[in-house]
Amino acid sequence: GSVDATQWQLLERKARFIAAALAGDRSIRRLEDIGAQANQFAMAKALASGDPRLMQKAGLEMEIARLRRLRAAHMDDQHAVRRTLAEAHAQTASSRKRREQIEADLKQRTPTRGDLFSMEVGGRHTTERKLAGASLLSRIRILAKECATGHWTLGRLGGFDIKAEGRSWGVGFHKLEVWFDRTGYEQEVRTEEDLTAMGLVSRLEYLLDRMEVDLAEHRRRITEAEARVSGYQRRLGEAFAYEGELDAKQAELDAIEADLGANAGRFANAATANDDGTGLQSEAA
Repeated sequence: GSVDATQWQLLERKARFIAAALAGDRSIRRLEDIGAQANQFAMAKALASGDPRLMQKAGLEMEIARLRRLRAAHMDDQHAVRRTLAEAHAQTASSRKRREQIEADLKQRTPTRGDLFSMEVGGRHTTERKLAGASLLSRIRILAKECATGHWTLGRLGGFDIKAEGRSWGVGFHKLEVWFDRTGYEQEVRTEEDLTAMGLVSRLEYLLDRMEVDLAEHRRRITEAEARVSGYQRRLGEAFAYEGELDAKQAELDAIEADLGANAGRFANAATANDDGTGLQSEAA
């Protein structure tokens, strides 16, 4: 029975516009969901109007907004489930492949620890670690110093070739990469400037000895990925638990809005009928 309802209507409309602007989505043409502040203004407007339908409408809008947020969160969760499943399947396939490759490497590997050490460098075999390391490191340093480009097999240790590749680009840019040529895998061997001959041999033997560790790591990844698949597969395709409630409240809101719209139409028709043609209502009206 006062102008409060109109004032709250203006505040509600402004709050809707502000919420849409802050959302930053220029594609929005109709704002389906309103923020908490706009809902509060709508409820205040309904209370000020004294019309129970408006109060019911404001309450329904708040409930529908809450349920829509829950549905959006459910959809996001389903996207996350699908993404996690895809990553788990990819991890399983990748680790299974690496597991097979490492198992093949273990069959190919020959022992080098202790007196079993034997290394080939430049076509010559030696059982002296320091001599073998010095010869290999010398070849690496020469290739790096000359900025040589190409591919080379520098030597062989533990049943695997030690290879290198030199690449140049631009002016003064050169990179030499050294690696163990393993099954389906080029295992990098770092050769920094302060690396010694014995340090290089120790690094090579360490990489050979880590194969069992790498195999165990990929077996663990397979187990964990399969566990994720088992857990997330059950959640894939779950329906939104409150879909029925949301539909029912939306139908109720539509009915109230239709009723309010019909009342507004009847009021407008009555006002037109009482107009005396001068733009002013008659004294009887």
